[in-house]
Amino acid sequence: MKTRRKNRSRRNKTRKLRGGGNKSKKVKEIVKIFQQYPNIFPRGYFRFLTGTLDKHEKNGTLIYRNGVVLTYTKYKVSVNKYKFKIKPGDIKINQLVNKNQGNGKAKKVFKAFMKKHRKTNLILDVRSNNRKAIRFYRKNGFKKVDKTSFGKDMKGIVMVRKAD
Repeated sequence: MKTRRKNRSRRNKTRKLRGGGNKSKKVKEIVKIFQQYPNIFPRGYFRFLTGTLDKHEKNGTLIYRNGVVLTYTKYKVSVNKYKFKIKPGDIKINQLVNKNQGNGKAKKVFKAFMKKHRKTNLILDVRSNNRKAIRFYRKNGFKKVDKTSFGKDMKGIVMVRKAD
């Protein structure tokens, strides 16, 4: 009996480390939204997504409104990750996903986010073949500044919108 309890405890700890433990209802809904886009988010992407979303929810860097998900990271230290220096206070937009693309809701959420952070440099990376997203970001003042990759075979670009 003791051994079974010990093994169960180990499994639960492992699930929590992988992000499979205590999922909030909000995080479960959000994961389903990401799963709608298998061409953009490959299967391997979901391996750590739940844990990442849990972290963003706890840190207050997750916005979920009207079926739109936006997660971001506010830098606390300088980072030389790209061809330019990311400074403290700069914000990297990690994910922007709309449950129903084309309904204008992502645009509203994104515009409100940009207005709130207009005095901050906003940075994001996007897959090179995601033309719809690139066009959306360009329309909203982002410019291509660098190249990046998401693993071995997925090329991407880095875009920045400078602070006002």
